[in-house]
Amino acid sequence: MSQAVFSVLCRDCLGLSVRSFGACPICGSERALGHPELEHLDIAHIDCDAFYASVEKRDNPALNDKPLIVGNPGGRGVVTTACYIARQFGPRSAMPMFKALGMCPHAVVIRPNMAKYKFVSQQIRAIFYDATSVIQPVSL
Repeated sequence: MSQAVFSVLCRDCLGLSVRSFGACPICGSERALGHPELEHLDIAHIDCDAFYASVEKRDNPALNDKPLIVGNPGGRGVVTTACYIARQFGPRSAMPMFKALGMCPHAVVIRPNMAKYKFVSQQIRAIFYDATSVIQPVSL
C-alpha cells in the first residue's frame, strides 16, 4: 500500500516539497507539517509565538533543552520573550527581568538581536508571498 503524497513544509529549513512524510530532502530533518491542501488554503493564521527565543535556539542548538529568556538582563530590563521551557516556571513577555529570574533563576538570558529577528521574519514572509500576495503582518 502506497503512502499519500502531498505538500510538506519542513519546520527547520522551511523547505516545501511534495512527498509523503519522512526526512526533509533538503536538510534531513524529521520535523514536518503536511496537509493535502497546504498549498491551496484560503485563510491561514500564522503565529510565531516565542519567535525570538525560537530563532536563538535554531542558531544555537545547545540551548534547545534550556529555559531561555530573551531580554536585557539586570537593571530595569524586561522579558522580550521566554521559550516554552522557561514559561513553565512563570516568566512571560513584558515581565520585569528581576521577577522572571526570580521565578526561573537557571534561565539563560540573551540580549535581543532585532536585526537578526527582522531578517528571519522577512524570510518567513517571503515564503508566504510565494503562496499569496494577500498578507497582513501584524508585527516584525
